[in-house]
Amino acid sequence: MKFLLCAIFALISFASPLPAGETLSVISSVCAVYETADFSSPALDSDGKEILFHHGDKLTFIAEEGDFFQIESGEVKGYVFKFYLTSNKNGQDVYPVFNGSVIASESNIFNIDGTESGHKAKLGQEVFIYGGFDGKKEMTEIAIVLEDGSLFYGLISTKDIKANGISGALITSITIIIALVTIILAVVFIKKSKTKKEKKQTST
Repeated sequence: MKFLLCAIFALISFASPLPAGETLSVISSVCAVYETADFSSPALDSDGKEILFHHGDKLTFIAEEGDFFQIESGEVKGYVFKFYLTSNKNGQDVYPVFNGSVIASESNIFNIDGTESGHKAKLGQEVFIYGGFDGKKEMTEIAIVLEDGSLFYGLISTKDIKANGISGALITSITIIIALVTIILAVVFIKKSKTKKEKKQTST
């Protein structure tokens, strides 16, 4: 279920399996390269400086592994989060369908690991909520188009955005209603069980 909406987006960007040697373009503002297909694995570096690719850079596809593509560029060979890349031949970035917007006058955008990215979202700016929306969570995973036209995947304060057609109050109300219904059903079940037990004892 992880990145379900992103998976749908990926089906558009990569409709068929990519052949080895395919040229990919970076559509995120910046992306790191990892030793293995996992965000928890060490990022590649050169002379102590992290190796980063930037919007528009061209990489060569080697293989796919989960949510990562193994790529190479010059002497660099490693794994990049595949949703940061596109094989689109017409030179245009492929953006997801936006399903939310910013409701704060300005909001800081953080990297996936929670560190500051230096980017900000402005009131009314559209976002792609790809990890699901939960009004009780402090941060929400989003994709957002930056001023340079690149697609950035990161985190934003949940209170600073709204999901299209869904308000935070509505989500809270639904949660409370579900909790109350659960309690009521539990009480009813206990009462029925108690009544059946009493009838059984009486009959014996």
